[in-house]
Amino acid sequence: MRPIEITPSPHALLRSLRGLGYSPETALADLVDNSLAAGARQVRIRLEWRDSNPIAEILDDGAGMSFDRLVEAMRFGGAGPDAEREGGDLGRFGLGLKTASLSQCRELTVASRREGVVARLAWDVDHVGQEWRADAPDESPPGELATEFQTSGDGTLVSWGRMDRFGGLWGLDRDAFNDRISDIRAHLAMTFHRFLSGEARRLAISVNGRPLAAWDPFCRGHDATIALPRDIIRSPEGAITARPYILPHRDRFASEREWEDAGGPGGWIERQGFYVYRGDRLVSAGGWLGLGGARAWTREESSRLARIALDLPVAMDETWRIDIRKSVARPPAWARARLAGLGADCRRRAREVFAWRGVGSGGKGRRGDADGGAWPWEARSAKAVPRYRVRRDHPAVSAVVEALGAESRLLEGLLSALELTVPVERIWLDVAEQGGADPAQPVATEIAELAAPLATLVRSMNKMDDSGDRLDSVLRSLGVAQPALRAAIIQKLGEN
Repeated sequence: MRPIEITPSPHALLRSLRGLGYSPETALADLVDNSLAAGARQVRIRLEWRDSNPIAEILDDGAGMSFDRLVEAMRFGGAGPDAEREGGDLGRFGLGLKTASLSQCRELTVASRREGVVARLAWDVDHVGQEWRADAPDESPPGELATEFQTSGDGTLVSWGRMDRFGGLWGLDRDAFNDRISDIRAHLAMTFHRFLSGEARRLAISVNGRPLAAWDPFCRGHDATIALPRDIIRSPEGAITARPYILPHRDRFASEREWEDAGGPGGWIERQGFYVYRGDRLVSAGGWLGLGGARAWTREESSRLARIALDLPVAMDETWRIDIRKSVARPPAWARARLAGLGADCRRRAREVFAWRGVGSGGKGRRGDADGGAWPWEARSAKAVPRYRVRRDHPAVSAVVEALGAESRLLEGLLSALELTVPVERIWLDVAEQGGADPAQPVATEIAELAAPLATLVRSMNKMDDSGDRLDSVLRSLGVAQPALRAAIIQKLGEN
């Protein structure tokens, strides 16, 4: 057999590599990876509109590169996926700097200072013909960070010019450009939240002068978040650490803004599922990794509160088939059963909190007498339509039974009649037609109508309670979580 060398066409291959599917935010995240690998403590990103001719600059204070090291960094392929990498090196294929940048622009310039000596190289899509020839410019392209780079210490400046792909092939107007900057901020705050918060090695990132604050996918600062036990899945290649979380029901958030912020980029349904970390850097933010058996789990309304943190060692890149953009991970066969078990349990618990609105949940998600009794309703399994029953041992029922005295059998009859006529099919139909949206919050007129009778019931329930101040627990046990309704009931209680 005679080997035949077939050299790829630089001109064609370079243009093909521009279509790997990076978004502006994933492209910039790839550059932040390089800054972390260089030991940077600060990364500054600047994006300027410049009358529909935008530029981008990324400046870090890392170790910088000599000219020879910069040549290797600008080489397509670089060290490659088979190279041994340290735990803090977030590289993978040796393509990220080039493919991420050129997916957004036609001219990539990198300037790096190490020990006071500056090296510069540039790839220009329009200059690459039949040979892989890069340019060595004397100066960096003009820009605010480029000006600062001239007098800064060691570090690296990446400049994007002729950004023909930043907003898609048809470009962006100024408002759309600003919207993309908001998307970039949200994505970086999510992807590097462990570094921004100091949970991992601290890194400060700013975009157009505004520092990023970490976005925690697991709402660990909320007292109603349920943190389930950590699980470790071991293999000859290393150990995977998994930690499931059940996030609070919507009613447990203080405001609509707080609820929306906790949902994250793309919203609650999009962000449910597994969060795969590689070296503390978020690789995959949500989704169920194709688990669930013959019918793979999908992102559903009922499981939107389920999120699971998965930590992988860098050595498992190939096993998990981490893609070139570091945005997709696929679990190996030996881990799927354990992960499916974790996912099923997390989804089940999340569905319970979603269905019962998290009432009776303490800071760790435990339900019981310490929180004022269980939710008033209980579900009974049936082969056909589910049946729902009011709990006869609920404090509200007990209070009314005591007040009725000898006539309490009338209440039993009324509850039984209502339970037989719960319009389950109609409720499911209405929810489906609303796209799974939460029930509308009571408006002012409804609050005025509900406050007085609920205050009367709460007063009776409090009289039965000899353990002290339990007003908050009593309100939650009745499903009263809306701030306006709670305030109206408390006001009525104070009037008598």
